[in-house]
Amino acid sequence: MEGNVSNVKIKHSLTVESRSRTLITGVEKVINSSPAAIDMTTSEGPLTVKGEGLRIHSFSAADGDLTFEGRVDSLTYARAKKPLLGRIFK
Repeated sequence: MEGNVSNVKIKHSLTVESRSRTLITGVEKVINSSPAAIDMTTSEGPLTVKGEGLRIHSFSAADGDLTFEGRVDSLTYARAKKPLLGRIFK
């Protein structure tokens, strides 16, 4: 049964080692990266990592694995916005 693979949700996890090395799985896309912040879309929604000296070490779009180094100060998940019509017609 090879049907619809797009409905399969990629497992999402976060592993932070000593606030300096991080592995995130379930990453669908890296939107922006700077030494102060990394913005991405994960299988659980948008995620922003803030800190200092952040540098992506590796990212595999095929596997959804992202590793980066630098001091992590905060991790913030944003709620996905409802489609425009859904917001207009509550």
